[in-house]
Amino acid sequence: MSEQQWSATGLTCGHCSQSVTKNLSALAGVTSVNIDVKPDEASHITTIADRELSADEVFGALRASGNYVLVR
Repeated sequence: MSEQQWSATGLTCGHCSQSVTKNLSALAGVTSVNIDVKPDEASHITTIADRELSADEVFGALRASGNYVLVR
């Protein structure tokens, strides 16, 4: 199992979190997504998967969810 930490801007509410969780969970191998929404700063995202996710995969899931930006 691979636990990874990410940060993203633009998430402001539970609806944002649900959308991002849905799209990240759809990535192959993802078993868990936890998001700590911080409206005025970068939100913290934890993914657990049976493999390491690439930043491009996470970026794509964020963009598919809305106007959220992965902080690298």
